[in-house]
Amino acid sequence: MADSAVLEPVLFDAAGFREFLDTRPPEERWELIEGLPMQSAAPRIGHQRIASNFERHLNAALRTGRPGWRADREIGIEVSSRSSYRPEPEVTVIDAMVDTERSFTERFYLVMEVPSASDRGRVLASKIRFYRAHPYNRFIVIVDQDAIEITIHERDAAGAWHVRVLRRLEDAFTLAGLGTICAVSALYENTRLDPRHIQIP
Repeated sequence: MADSAVLEPVLFDAAGFREFLDTRPPEERWELIEGLPMQSAAPRIGHQRIASNFERHLNAALRTGRPGWRADREIGIEVSSRSSYRPEPEVTVIDAMVDTERSFTERFYLVMEVPSASDRGRVLASKIRFYRAHPYNRFIVIVDQDAIEITIHERDAAGAWHVRVLRRLEDAFTLAGLGTICAVSALYENTRLDPRHIQIP
């Protein structure tokens, strides 16, 4: 997510947070983390390109490897109206056949975050714990926007989580059961970390 800030130390559940969102301008992006509303600042272009690249390549893999799933951008996750969490990852994999009029989902299978520097500490750790606790979720992908680094959390058939890190552009980004999604370089395409990218003065 982009740089974020807590508005005020008020504890909400997801239902109360939805009422709070109704009072905010629609262009604002908010998440609920540990009962606290957190607003995201406007993301950098590189952040948005990483998320778009990820969504595009993952959906291409899902069309053949798991057609019942689809990757979408910036969907709120609300597992219960009484939950103290309602995050909005950059990319979330949900069932392809859902009510598309809704603004959030209760079930997800993968989440991808592009954290800012301010999110890499306690906030990110808290969100990862929430994502791991969801019984249907199988993957958590954290993509660094300032360095070549992709951290992949995968849940095995027995329910245990395993973590691996990719740090080379030529590495293959793979997910269990889906195979190779793309090269790591493809996720950083047209960002300043892409060696082919030319900066315009």
